[in-house]
Amino acid sequence: MTASCCLSVPAAAWIDRQGVMREFCAANKVERIRSLIQQPSASESSLEASVRGYGQHWDFRENLWKDHPELERWLLEEEPAQLAADLLCSDRVWLLRDQTYCKRPGSELTPWHQDALFIPVEGCEFLTIWIPLSSIRSQADAPLEYWRAPHPCCELLDGGSSSSSHRKNRRTWTADGRDHTTTLGLKPGDCSYHDGWTLHGSDCHEAATERLAIVAVYGCGEGVLRLAPAMSLAPQSLRGQSHLLREGLHRSCFPGLREGDPVPSHHNPWIRCSPRKELT
Repeated sequence: MTASCCLSVPAAAWIDRQGVMREFCAANKVERIRSLIQQPSASESSLEASVRGYGQHWDFRENLWKDHPELERWLLEEEPAQLAADLLCSDRVWLLRDQTYCKRPGSELTPWHQDALFIPVEGCEFLTIWIPLSSIRSQADAPLEYWRAPHPCCELLDGGSSSSSHRKNRRTWTADGRDHTTTLGLKPGDCSYHDGWTLHGSDCHEAATERLAIVAVYGCGEGVLRLAPAMSLAPQSLRGQSHLLREGLHRSCFPGLREGDPVPSHHNPWIRCSPRKELT
């Protein structure tokens, strides 16, 4: 079952925020980032534990920028930050978090979802940059896929991690003629990007080697913390997942803040880039 409700998302801003960019960063720099994030972590957050509990073959960590000044500089001053400034056409951009995903052989699918439903913030735009640290050579590598609706909307998908629902939604969107973007063929140095309302997900990981990626999530503008949005039309499973993940992000990215407090806070650093007139 799929339901949708329209949202007041500016169409002009929304329309260009799904795509891929080749060679946005030097491959040797990406390899250096890979070496940083593969260092063992001293502790695990509750959100990391909940994601690990969902996908038994997944290795998920977040906010590694706090432990690595070199990674912090890259995310706030260098290629990912510059791309965020360019795509959002603003220097009022802040880092929500970084995330690393290691999908080992046999890893479960990533259900179709929209990030904005799980971010406990109202009043800001969000942009996610997905940066592969290993090559996405075939469908067996579980390439991330994006589906663009005809207009910006919140899509309340039922079915969760069901593989049959996953396949059914893909068939429906294909038949509807939706724009489709895949990360198949991307290699270290490339990236993909999407806004908070872009539907995305991936199949089970069937390749013989792991799929490793780092994700940077940026917010634009200022808003307020919103932990429990009204979701009366959403399936119960989606409401529960949204509340759980918003609580997890509250603890990991907005500790100490209360409902309605201003966002970003001192936990969320501003990037140090200005948008260029044209993407190169």
